[in-house]
Amino acid sequence: MALPRDGWQASASASSSDDSPSKAIDGDAATRWSLGHGMQSGDWFQVDLGSTQTFDRLVLDTRASSGDFARQYEVYTSDDGTHWGKPIATGPGSTVTRILLPITTARYIRVVNKANSGSWWSVHDLSVLAPDGKATANAAYAL
Repeated sequence: MALPRDGWQASASASSSDDSPSKAIDGDAATRWSLGHGMQSGDWFQVDLGSTQTFDRLVLDTRASSGDFARQYEVYTSDDGTHWGKPIATGPGSTVTRILLPITTARYIRVVNKANSGSWWSVHDLSVLAPDGKATANAAYAL
């Protein structure tokens, strides 16, 4: 079953004044969230799914700003937005970063950048996929 975006909220460690975190989850790949400064290890982007959900993949799409992807990332989850534990996935980023996760049930997802770059980190569209492989709106093309 697809994870609906209704009720989602996004936040980030920093944002450009023109590119708020909510633009990464609005279903419009023409809008984006951007960090507002060159990437530094520890910068993060987070989504509150509104309730506990089960998922096994994330897709971070930066095709419209092709150089603005996190060079290395870690993914954390939380039930309360405060306690994060150990990363459930790590890896290199790309223009479309497809992150396979163990089947996970959580309310919050945080992606942490782990590398420095002069580019601003951007996300045009963040999608969360349920274990059955269905995507949230606009994400099916990214599979």
